[in-house]
Amino acid sequence: MLAKLLNIPHENNDWSEWSWSHKLSHDRIRQAIKAQLGYNLTDYDIDPMDPNAIDNFLQNNSQLHGDMNSALHLPGIDLQDVSFKDKSQLTAWINFHYLEHYYAEAKLGVGS
Repeated sequence: MLAKLLNIPHENNDWSEWSWSHKLSHDRIRQAIKAQLGYNLTDYDIDPMDPNAIDNFLQNNSQLHGDMNSALHLPGIDLQDVSFKDKSQLTAWINFHYLEHYYAEAKLGVGS
């Protein structure tokens, strides 16, 4: 499931699949943090992604990553400042974003 976050979406259907896999990873991470560390992190709205409200997605996703990285004492990067219309920015964002999920799932032992 986690590997799907490495897929670079090009069409709406691709984004739908990516978005669902992304939400499942965040759910798994939040549940493990609660079970292992006792922190109840907020479930921000990230799925389905609304292409007309991408700023809301980026803000909510950034908050999710900030919360999980803080709880796990992991470094993070700015995942909010990106233009998905720029192919190189999108590709870099997908890769960096995937790494944050990978490290969080690995640290919690819930990798998929």
